[in-house]
Amino acid sequence: MNRKLRTLILVAVISFTSFQFKTTVSAYSGTKNSVDVNKEWSVKFNKTLESDTVNSSNIIVKDASGNSIPVAITLSQDKYTVFISPQTSGYIPGAQYTVNISKGVKDSAGIPLSEAGTLKFTLVNKYSDGTSYLGLPVINSNTFQHMPLLSSQKQGFILNSTAGQNVKYRIFVAQDNPYSDGAFQEITQNYVSPVNGVVTANKALDSGTNGQKYKAIIYVRRAGVSTGAHRDMNTDYDNYYIDYFRCVDSSSISNVKYTNYDTSLSYGVNKQLAWESYPNEGPYFSKTASFTNLASANQIKYYMNPSNFLDSYGKYQFLKLSYEDGISVDDLNNFLANKGIFKGHGQDFINAAKANNISVSYLVSHAMLETGLGTSYLSSGQAKYNGKVVYNFFGIGAVDSDPNGEGSKKAYEEGWFTPQLAISGGAQWLSKSYINNANYKQDTIYKMRWNPADPGQHQYATDISWSYNQISNIINMINMAPSLYQTVYFDIPKYAQ
Repeated sequence: MNRKLRTLILVAVISFTSFQFKTTVSAYSGTKNSVDVNKEWSVKFNKTLESDTVNSSNIIVKDASGNSIPVAITLSQDKYTVFISPQTSGYIPGAQYTVNISKGVKDSAGIPLSEAGTLKFTLVNKYSDGTSYLGLPVINSNTFQHMPLLSSQKQGFILNSTAGQNVKYRIFVAQDNPYSDGAFQEITQNYVSPVNGVVTANKALDSGTNGQKYKAIIYVRRAGVSTGAHRDMNTDYDNYYIDYFRCVDSSSISNVKYTNYDTSLSYGVNKQLAWESYPNEGPYFSKTASFTNLASANQIKYYMNPSNFLDSYGKYQFLKLSYEDGISVDDLNNFLANKGIFKGHGQDFINAAKANNISVSYLVSHAMLETGLGTSYLSSGQAKYNGKVVYNFFGIGAVDSDPNGEGSKKAYEEGWFTPQLAISGGAQWLSKSYINNANYKQDTIYKMRWNPADPGQHQYATDISWSYNQISNIINMINMAPSLYQTVYFDIPKYAQ
């Protein structure tokens, strides 16, 4: 009798909001596409396994670069099935991974697997706000008690789940930085029940230099069990929910006016999500250089909610973009000296801003963001259309499906054949189309991105962090003329409840 393990079956369990299904595939069947970022693989064997061999040395998940990814590996009670849970908060959207199961896995009699197993899988291009395994409590919503959170406060979570009060919660947070996350830290003491409807963190958090974005993973588990149905590197759980908040030192802002809007924030978020069904229209967010991953609802809500940015740094999304006098040509040229094509064009920026009643600090910042500090294809003299060199410094017409081709075409149509013409022409286009347009009046970078008067329509960018990403350069500009701090004004939206 051949006692070797002969059969290896991967059972793919994919959870959606409304249903759950299983797909059985051979271990050697190549690549699986459009896999959910929260995918938990079930590997079923035809014999019971030796527990000690079911470990991270014999079962490994690697990314496309060959790096091992930290995943939770769990053996079922009957010892026939191994569960491979995704890395904490899910895999990276759009990325490819490989599950490798070595012959080090043995059955309960000590007989090794006859052949190693490999399965490649590629994730969907969309971030997730958590899991929704059927038959288990699911978190429907979360409201933060403090927005923004001050570094002297402890965050509170007001949670709603499908199981009502018959659940407990465990919460971890990590600094959510560009291109990477920090290490997760627990802010509850294991699983806890809400007190007066609120789960309160047991510690305050660091606000960083200019405010700190945090990702919160809120785990939920049935109150009457000692172990949840699933597990990741943080804890066991039944389901989890991902949300985002910002921690700052102070939320005191001067020179501010608030504008009331008839639309609610939730309405605005839903209008952004509606664009998912249109190719190349976003909304996009990514921790890589490629903005091809669709944002989740809670990611959109974080960047769209003005309450997250009521501090001395975040407020510059709400800076009124009218022309401000005070930045000198010499100071601006010093700033532009190492900014590629823009070297020596300080006077051109000032002239264009003044002629079109646009903030100099904004105009320069926008050009820096769109051109990679003056080095992009559309800005560096590489772009041609109909055999003529063209320049496009503000991403005008550079749609996501073909930014270089369409951006070049737009520059040709507008006659932007020199850097000076691209600066002056781009400023004129921005003024007429957005900032000083009599109908749209999108005179802050926040309004240009989100259009709170009519969310989802006439929005300048598809990147959900577009307006926030311009803040540092705007502040650098204003630092050239400190007197501007006394004259600039901020217009902050207030959405309907």
